[in-house]
Amino acid sequence: MIMKILIAEDEKSIASSLEKRLTNEGFEPSVVYDGESALKMINKSSFDVILLDWKMPKITGFDVCKKIREIKITTPIIFLTVLGDISNKVEALKAGADDYITKPFAIEELLARIQSVLRRMSLSEKKMHCGSFTLDLVTHYIENKNYSLKLSDKEFELLHYLIINKGMIINKYTLFENVWGLNFSPETNFVEVTIKNLRKKMEELTSKKYIKTVYGEGYVFVGE
Repeated sequence: MIMKILIAEDEKSIASSLEKRLTNEGFEPSVVYDGESALKMINKSSFDVILLDWKMPKITGFDVCKKIREIKITTPIIFLTVLGDISNKVEALKAGADDYITKPFAIEELLARIQSVLRRMSLSEKKMHCGSFTLDLVTHYIENKNYSLKLSDKEFELLHYLIINKGMIINKYTLFENVWGLNFSPETNFVEVTIKNLRKKMEELTSKKYIKTVYGEGYVFVGE
């Protein structure tokens, strides 16, 4: 399986160099240049490692890291930064980072650190626990102690997006853009059909209705 890596780095020369080298090493990198775009990508897709520049426009890498951990995403995070003080490293680790590398760095050192965090990452860390069920981010199964069901790709992406935005009402326009990657079209019923199928599968696992419809506004994932 090809490992997916998100590169969030506002210095485009560094980002381009990392993208080329990681591609040559057999990874599948995606690149963004600010913290806001990083969060959008993380909302849309699952990554195996996130490379995060500390000082980025719109939202800092430090705040992106805190947000990721607040919504219970356990993807390993490696900070890339010119800030080399011990206090900065301690702050990053407390925010949820797994490693920290100071610029300028040798690409070989970064590759070694990526392999290190990948080795430390267990299968259990690739799961989101949501009350009475678990969403497996690798296999795309929803499961409880006794039963498991496979989700289609879009069912998985939709459920994952709703979970990480738990408690927020998400309208169809936003779901079209972030799950299907399309502009909203009133002639289609992708969202309604996928929500219906997803609810049916989830009700086989749990009696709780996790996805609620807020009429005229959208959908919301509710916790326990």
